Amino acid sequence: MINNNIPEQTLALAGLYQSCDVVSKIAWNGNYNEKELLPLINSIQAIESNNVEQIYLSTQSLKTGLLYLRKQIIGDIFNRSSETRRYVKSLQILSEKVLDSHETISTIQILIKEMQDDSNIVTTDDKAKRLSDIYQETLSLFEPRIVINGENTYLTVPIQASRIRTALFAGVRSTILWRQLGGSKLKLLLFKSSYSKQIDQYIDLMKN
Repeated sequence: MINNNIPEQTLALAGLYQSCDVVSKIAWNGNYNEKELLPLINSIQAIESNNVEQIYLSTQSLKTGLLYLRKQIIGDIFNRSSETRRYVKSLQILSEKVLDSHETISTIQILIKEMQDDSNIVTTDDKAKRLSDIYQETLSLFEPRIVINGENTYLTVPIQASRIRTALFAGVRSTILWRQLGGSKLKLLLFKSSYSKQIDQYIDLMKN
């Protein structure tokens, strides 16, 4: 089994893990970083782009995801998050259901195009609110729904809930992108050392 697309697959995985990290930090601590959400939002809007780096704005924009990916799949097993594993698995299941529903895919494409044409949607939070609405109108209709763990203090704040749904939306986008690039759980297992080296290469470039 040959895998020649590890660099791009690694970026898609980083997008997935950045989504999970954003969800957990908001849900448990109310900790929100706009710079971490922006590439996730862009990945949803860039549905026609074939350039993976541009889909996430830049490799630098996925630094959080790359570091978290390395920790979760390569680091000490005792420091890995069972919650993140559950989110990743749930997003994979949801992604498979989305791919089986041409109607859902078509609806999402239409709604995102309408969003991009709306001149009133300008700020990051404007986009998060609209993407959250699209998520509820489409992805949240599939069962079982993804259950988010966290503190009600943060989960019940409308804008935080919108940011969480947006991150989940981006997680689905990244999971589908990873599959489209040839990624799979088996390849991740067999080529773990190659993914690890690629992650380190990306992170080292950010230091220069």
